[in-house]
Amino acid sequence: MKKLALAALLAITPVTFAETLEHVEEEVHLAMETIQQLKAEINELKAAVKMQGEMAEASQSSIAKAAKKFSKITLGGYGELHYNDTETDAGAKSKSLDAHRFVLFFGYDYSDTVRFRSEFELEHALAKDTADGSGPGEVELEQMYVEIDLTDNLQTRFGVILMPVGILNENHEPPTFYGVERNDVEKYLIPTTWWSGGAELIYRSDNGIMLELMVSEGLEGTTAMDIRAGRQKSASAVANDLAYTGRLTYTGFPGLKASVFYNHQSDFTQLSSDNVDKLDLYGASAIYGFGDGFEVRAIHVQAEFDGKDESGAAFAAGLDEQQGTFLEASKRTGNLGVFINNSIVSGNAVSKMYTVMQYGISYWPMGTDTVVKVNYYDKEYSNPDGGSDADGIHIGMGYVW
Repeated sequence: MKKLALAALLAITPVTFAETLEHVEEEVHLAMETIQQLKAEINELKAAVKMQGEMAEASQSSIAKAAKKFSKITLGGYGELHYNDTETDAGAKSKSLDAHRFVLFFGYDYSDTVRFRSEFELEHALAKDTADGSGPGEVELEQMYVEIDLTDNLQTRFGVILMPVGILNENHEPPTFYGVERNDVEKYLIPTTWWSGGAELIYRSDNGIMLELMVSEGLEGTTAMDIRAGRQKSASAVANDLAYTGRLTYTGFPGLKASVFYNHQSDFTQLSSDNVDKLDLYGASAIYGFGDGFEVRAIHVQAEFDGKDESGAAFAAGLDEQQGTFLEASKRTGNLGVFINNSIVSGNAVSKMYTVMQYGISYWPMGTDTVVKVNYYDKEYSNPDGGSDADGIHIGMGYVW
């Protein structure tokens, strides 16, 4: 009986083992297919993760580049609104409200030594496109230049540049000076704001001395010798005769800024056919802060014209020699400042000789770079034939940022 059972077991075992082996092989094959499928999916996931990482890295790189570029940009601006109420001795009244200036500043630093600067200005709120160009305002490119540091003490500029003359021509943001209107000496003789296309070289010493030399487009005036009307503003400027300007400034004494300047042009009208030739414009200025908010400002300007034979109405009227002097004293306590100033203009093309006295207050709200100004204005002519005396009130607001 035992032998029979053993024989039966031996007969069945090969068949069962073969079936089991076949089943195991199928399971292994399925497992291998599953593993290969999982590997493929894992590789796809790795590729997707890598792509997302590269995209994130590229995005972060773009953001970093944009942030770095934006950090090199300088933005700013200033503006002012004026209300003037004046009356002449003859009884002529004038009341006006004017959004005089709106200026935007844009700069970009290419590197630590090369930078770009510009100013875009809208004057009198509106620039009309009229057939005769008689719109009330102007859109102007006041500055547009590239500045390069040649050494630690030497710079050069190329482009549209503010002329290095006077006090206000380069620093005329409303919160930085007293009075609603700019003084007449630096309006008609300098004539602020005055910019030209050209090149400038600037040297700054370590002991407070600065030397500026500039070659630029000249004025294009008329035989009436009106300096302000001769500004070309780099707008298709006639460049038959260039202008040469130099200024020496000293700031080595605490609280003091003193300058002398000289501007020369061999032909004021840019025409060889008329009687007016060269213009020499020169002057000196000083600002001194005594401390405790006391400050004085002074500037004297002279303009001398030459002609072929010095004949004609302008020479006969004495307009070939023009001069002006401006003096101001001020005191600032906290956010409030008071001032008095006096301008004397002689030989100006607008009139023969007159004096303007102003006094008033400036208030800087909360110590910010905004200002509210109120001042009394009194203009008197030394010669009754020069014009009618006038007085009145000026009110203004301004800001810089």
